Amino acid sequence: MSKKILLVICPIVWPKMPPIGIGYIQAFLLKNGFEANLLDLNNIFYNLSSSQLKRSWLTSCNKTLEEKIFFIIQDDFGEVFDKYLQKMFEYDTIGFSCFKSNLGCTLEVIKILKSRRPDINILLGGPEITRQFFRSNGRFEKIMLDLSNLLVVGEGELSILNYITKKDAHPKISRFLELPDLKDLPFPEYRGVDLKNYPKNDSIPMLFSKGCVRKCRFCSERLLYKNFRQRPVKNILEEISYHQQQNMIKYFIFHDSMINASLENLEELCDGIIDRFGSINWEAQLYIREMDEGLLEKMKLSGCYNLFIGLESGSDTTLQRMNKGFTTKDAINLFRKLTKVGLSFGISLITGYPGETEKDHKESLDFVIKNRQYIPKIEQINPFTYYDGTDVDIETGYSFDTAIRRFNEFVQEIKHHSFRYTNAFLGNLIERYDPV
Repeated sequence: MSKKILLVICPIVWPKMPPIGIGYIQAFLLKNGFEANLLDLNNIFYNLSSSQLKRSWLTSCNKTLEEKIFFIIQDDFGEVFDKYLQKMFEYDTIGFSCFKSNLGCTLEVIKILKSRRPDINILLGGPEITRQFFRSNGRFEKIMLDLSNLLVVGEGELSILNYITKKDAHPKISRFLELPDLKDLPFPEYRGVDLKNYPKNDSIPMLFSKGCVRKCRFCSERLLYKNFRQRPVKNILEEISYHQQQNMIKYFIFHDSMINASLENLEELCDGIIDRFGSINWEAQLYIREMDEGLLEKMKLSGCYNLFIGLESGSDTTLQRMNKGFTTKDAINLFRKLTKVGLSFGISLITGYPGETEKDHKESLDFVIKNRQYIPKIEQINPFTYYDGTDVDIETGYSFDTAIRRFNEFVQEIKHHSFRYTNAFLGNLIERYDPV
């Protein structure tokens, strides 16, 4: 098999920064002696789009655009599409990064590739392949089995390396083949990609860890990995230095499920940033747990400018149902400490969780309003959304209409009480059929 592989991401996904998943796979394959190139069709066609189409592109869960984007690209940017299609034909093996929002477009592109070159090797991975695995109990839909040579469930590095190094029979599905640790995992350099072509060209996505130490019942993100592993701080510092010097990056966005899974490692990271850079601009997701003020002060000193915190509910009963692992008392204790040291943060909330009563809903709303002085921003509110493979019993007291009503009540109240909020993330997981 050729030592060349192309890694592709099709529309439509969030286009403002480079795709971190295939960025890691490219770095890993390059380290192992393969020529791995990236093709971000999502960014290419976003940049070619009109201002109206760009606005639709940035609307989460825009089902209309997700269903039409492949045909829009063919109609409006046919010559450009053909040019990149010819580029894809130069490779014997192509890996596609799949999300729920770009799966339809991805499959349409693969149909063309396979119709003209049946011998081409197609590898499918990404969050949507893992979701489809749980959704189908590992059987997958026929179209995905027919169009692909390998379906990667979970982490992709070892699965793809094994596929392109084996000369004989290959498995059709690779399930949760994970690196034992991340100590030698190279960071993405996005070789061959001009990072200035991204709207947030002064920012870069980062990963301190893979996996999660919590088991929140509703969360699909934790299903992407079987084990929790962290990268060495030294490697993180090298990545920051590389992107500062090579790409003039000013903002570092950690995509971990939680930056504070290990308080010891987080403190080491903060100390390393302070010692080497003084400070950098960074943000991350934080989960609610007991944290020392001294560590929070170090986070602030190292340049942390924003944190995303999944509160999800202000009802202890609902938090217990969610298996969040903390109480509202734990939450407010952390919020007060964050406020005291001047760390900016926003919270996310879920309404209508299965089993949530009107009493639970009112408790949640009252908690948020009562503690307004310690909650600087509402980052996200969504009615409960079920994800395949999670542990939620949706038969237990769940109604979508009730979840939507409670969502609307929450939104109305936070506006009434003059909370800061991110408008784009209010109901951003609700499927929309907006005109394109």
